[in-house]
Amino acid sequence: MFGPIVTGILLSLVMICISLKKPNTARIVLGIFFLVMAIGVNGAFTLFNPQSYVEYGQGALLFIYRELSTKIIALNPVLFGLLLIFYEITIGLLILHKGKLVKVGLIGSIFFLLAISPVSLIQISWLGLAITPAYLL
Repeated sequence: MFGPIVTGILLSLVMICISLKKPNTARIVLGIFFLVMAIGVNGAFTLFNPQSYVEYGQGALLFIYRELSTKIIALNPVLFGLLLIFYEITIGLLILHKGKLVKVGLIGSIFFLLAISPVSLIQISWLGLAITPAYLL
């Protein structure tokens, strides 16, 4: 359990450092990160074990997340996974875009990172990553 937590904290710290020195590089890395997570993590979950969304949600830190998992996500975990993938890909592409759409992507990434944090202790470690898009705004 500590491995993923340490990984999340270290990645968050690295991204904060990059954003302070090279904001555009941090923006590009963050956009790619969302695309990779959408396809690599949630794509794999959705394709090979969509029920894992329900199982993961049953151990959520907040009651409302546990309820959503068992009452709504359980009805169609594949649809939930596809929506999650779509959201992450959209956020990643917006962050990689230029102009005002970048801000929309950065705000969407902050929302996403804050929203997933109550899912588990492991996800809380990703709260630090929300500092990067907040700084880039």
